[in-house]
Amino acid sequence: MKRILRTVWIGSLALALSGCGLFGEKQPSLSGTIEADEWPVVAEVGGTVTRVIAEEGSTVKKGEVLAEIDQRSYQISVAEAKAALEQAKAKLEEAKAGSRDQTIQKGVAAVQQANANIRLAQARSSQAEAGIARARQQLAQVEAQREGAEETLHFQQKRLQEVTALYEKGAISQKDLDMQKEAVNQATTQLNQWTAQVAQVKAAYSSAEEEAAAAAAQIGTAKAQEQGAQAELDLAREGSTVYTIRALLAAQEQAQARLDQAMLQLDKTRVVAAEDGVLLRSSVEQGEVAKTGATLFTMMKADQLKLVVYIPEAQLNRVQKGQEVGIQVDAYPNETFKGTISRISEKAEFTPKNVQTQDERTKLVFAVTIDVAKGQEKIKPGMPADVLLPEGENAQ
Repeated sequence: MKRILRTVWIGSLALALSGCGLFGEKQPSLSGTIEADEWPVVAEVGGTVTRVIAEEGSTVKKGEVLAEIDQRSYQISVAEAKAALEQAKAKLEEAKAGSRDQTIQKGVAAVQQANANIRLAQARSSQAEAGIARARQQLAQVEAQREGAEETLHFQQKRLQEVTALYEKGAISQKDLDMQKEAVNQATTQLNQWTAQVAQVKAAYSSAEEEAAAAAAQIGTAKAQEQGAQAELDLAREGSTVYTIRALLAAQEQAQARLDQAMLQLDKTRVVAAEDGVLLRSSVEQGEVAKTGATLFTMMKADQLKLVVYIPEAQLNRVQKGQEVGIQVDAYPNETFKGTISRISEKAEFTPKNVQTQDERTKLVFAVTIDVAKGQEKIKPGMPADVLLPEGENAQ
């Protein structure tokens, strides 16, 4: 019964298509699934998603805002970049105008301050070195005391063993044994105290070394500041040279580039569609934190649907690139849509596993890609479709 119904359906289909002049009455049918080119819409900057505007399935235009990311930190970066640019411009204008007495006085004060910082850091370094020397001396003393306490404890422990042996033989009294035990306890307590003092002195020694290292670093920083301040003072006294102007001009251009970059990052907080298309999937919700490079949406180009079918090797001569074919989908059984073959695989392969029968899967086939020419407003990705090939002269 099913075979009879299928025969009637195929006959009716052939009759319906015979009137368009493109396809013959007897033609093989190839099946596939409508596909679309998908591309991700990713977050180019990170941050909290403050608003999701686009909905799944909606048609969007190029440049349309799909979502927004928190702009506050990026606005701060823009403000900082603007301030840096204004500072660079001011320095360049001042250099072009020439040095003034006030600028020279300011440079002298900066050099003097840098010299004072060097002296302060050197004094700090001297104090730290003295602290290291004291800590080293104290450490030697307490370690010697600890070693003495350790030897005393060993002596008293050995003495306790001897006294215990004498006590067990009845040679001494319980009082003598208790006195020796107390001597061991006192020696143990003294050793523990000296051990704790050794640890304290070692900590003080380490702290003094850290202070000396910090002071040395401070001296280096202060000297670098002094050199920079002296250079600026010399420059102010001599007046701006051509090289100085060029350097300040480059600094201004660099500040401008940073501002442009900051504004670009701010603009990227508005996630927009790169092309016209349909929003297939949304992978983000309001309040989520989006990382840079994370896929927020998946889109497709609605006018670029395609269909991939597999044609047996024996029928490969029936298709050629640029050829028009008919496409039918179950949703519109009485309509045939036009498609154009855009690609024919150069290499044969076995029929994909999603083909139902094992006999069909063992056949060599060629993949044929068909672009849907018309009907995109009706045909949707994921729809199963049949491809009708023309007969006779229409096949060439």
